[in-house]
Amino acid sequence: MSASRDVVRLVPLLAALCSACSLDPGEATGRLDLALARVTREGIHGAVMRVDVPRLGIVRDFAHGTADSRGTAMSADTPFYAASVGKLFVATAVLKLVADDRLSLEDPVARFVAAEELSGLPVEGGDAALGRITVAMLLSHRSGLPDYFSDASRDGAPRLFDRITTERGRTWSRRDLLDYARAHYAPAGAPGLQFHYADTNYDLLGMVLERITGQPFHRAVRELVLAPLSLRHTWYHAFEPPPAGALPPAEVWVSGVNLHGAPALSVDQAGGGLITTVADLSAFVRALASGRPVPLSALETDFTGDALHPGIDVGRCAWRIRPRGVFFALAGLPTLVGHSGATGTWAYYAAEWDAVLTGAVSDSAWQEKHVEFLLRDVVPVLARTKPGAMGATGAR
Repeated sequence: MSASRDVVRLVPLLAALCSACSLDPGEATGRLDLALARVTREGIHGAVMRVDVPRLGIVRDFAHGTADSRGTAMSADTPFYAASVGKLFVATAVLKLVADDRLSLEDPVARFVAAEELSGLPVEGGDAALGRITVAMLLSHRSGLPDYFSDASRDGAPRLFDRITTERGRTWSRRDLLDYARAHYAPAGAPGLQFHYADTNYDLLGMVLERITGQPFHRAVRELVLAPLSLRHTWYHAFEPPPAGALPPAEVWVSGVNLHGAPALSVDQAGGGLITTVADLSAFVRALASGRPVPLSALETDFTGDALHPGIDVGRCAWRIRPRGVFFALAGLPTLVGHSGATGTWAYYAAEWDAVLTGAVSDSAWQEKHVEFLLRDVVPVLARTKPGAMGATGAR
């Protein structure tokens, strides 16, 4: 799912930053636990996160609230719908093909996607311009294509982000998604000229993966990313059964509607589509940071500054959150690189601290608030924690 580009509300941050006293790892984990517990008292059913900062002696899972309407307790092992965080996995698979010389970033998409699949997609310049869209443009959201999830349509048709709540029982194919863009949306621009976040870009990247690997995109991602990294509790919910031993996924709420298990979630394909856990997501981010299967730096080039909000840039898929750029009082906090999802999911790496932060609240009401939560309640606590003050606080 695409992430909203509304303003992130960060006024309360000054209060979080006013104290200069240091914390030991035990005190820090206590504060982090209380912060996540407060989330579930703000209308959120359940929340889970992992904070992995070895230099501070903190590798810890936190979980609060319930995973479903039966009252099942949220746990560190509860899978959740990753939403647009899944774009990182597709981009990683594409960049692995680039690293293996099976694909070039400057290859035109028309080389891999049949003309009848591309024809009529809305871009300035029409079908002739579609031939100028490159793999790099899709990765960095500079194709000129619109976003059927969140953009306003040209004819008053509802966004698909709204239709999934009113047509919960409908199943969407990729052809349905592209046809919806053709029928109801105006071009966002011309290829290569400007940033415009769109799941449409990742639908086409899924088709590129299929053409090169000769298999459905989800199997290509599994072969290129999930299997090599042994991510055994991550799967594409519209295309694969849950792995053996996986817990039932947490319910996911969009605009107050519970979409757990709804056929309408089939709209989330190569632009998202994954169910995962904080452990798998953290392992994925840490693998990228160590260069496997591609280095994280391969996803964080070609940044468009302030693309989603002041201080939030978008590169070759990866988002870069510059705390000072978001809010001046956050100067001194480390830059976060990763991705967010519209249902309040996050996966970020802070190179300065060698820290991995992952989590989910599974509710679209938190599509911006989770960034506020990270910058107000998580990162400042870690900034005040004394390295090596006590033994490691392990995952639970």
